[in-house]
Amino acid sequence: MMQATKANKSASLVAGRAAEPSREPRDRDLDASASVGDSTLHNLQGIYEDLLGKLEENVVTDRPRFIDDYIATMVKRDEMTTLWTDPAFYRHLKQAVFQELLPIYDNFRALREKVEQKLERGTWSRYCLWTIGICLGIELVISEGRVLRPQLLIPAAIIDGLLGCGLWYIANFRALSELRRIKRRLINSINDLVRKQQVSDQYEIFRTYTGGDLLKAELEQLLASYETPMEFWGDYYRVRKTDPTSEAERDALGISRFNGFLELHVGGTYSEEGRQQRFDALFLLAHKAFILADRKNYVLENLAPEPKETL
Repeated sequence: MMQATKANKSASLVAGRAAEPSREPRDRDLDASASVGDSTLHNLQGIYEDLLGKLEENVVTDRPRFIDDYIATMVKRDEMTTLWTDPAFYRHLKQAVFQELLPIYDNFRALREKVEQKLERGTWSRYCLWTIGICLGIELVISEGRVLRPQLLIPAAIIDGLLGCGLWYIANFRALSELRRIKRRLINSINDLVRKQQVSDQYEIFRTYTGGDLLKAELEQLLASYETPMEFWGDYYRVRKTDPTSEAERDALGISRFNGFLELHVGGTYSEEGRQQRFDALFLLAHKAFILADRKNYVLENLAPEPKETL
């Protein structure tokens, strides 16, 4: 049973990698995915579990070199499969492995070794032999030696051995439960790490699409050209509804104060998704600016119910 427990160490860590169909970025999408573009092509959880499984299965004396070789092999395989690889993804992957994944794994190994030391103090084979010996001694006295007959000795030894295994499990139930709990904690830690990195990836894309500080500067210029929030929201509604992507559409709209904001839209820098992201971010930032400028009245004025028409 102890051998089966050790044999399952790597099995609990190994998972298959999944790949999704690739999509060649274009224009602004290429820049937006510069640091996280290949993350959509990989199952990060599968990568982490596969790497830890290989660390379990192999005797690794030079861990940094082993990880470098693992990532180099993954790069070659990805390049042959997709013909599109982003070096930034593999740099970030290596950094995450060394700074976040390996400390989690080292902590897991330290906790697991403590539990295994407790289990090794009384192995299941020792429990079985002692149980068989004691029980056969008692049966020998009770049966006056008849238990030594082959037709009785073999079944008695089997039953006593099973009793010894049961006693070993009962005696080590707490340690076995703790070992399973440690493995679950490792899996949960990997899941949390993957979720955190996915949120970071989405935030980087959002920051790239919305322009970050660039959008804030554009907002300041826009608000400075309007006297009232209602005037701004009127133009914003028209621009958002039209979503001009050419100079002709922008000029036909006739809202010159939005020309600076629409310059990158008209130039084809952003995809449709990128433009919507910028409009959404501008909406939120403008509301925030108006609230800060007039905390007392702005929210109440915009939440005031419209008067109903009477027949």
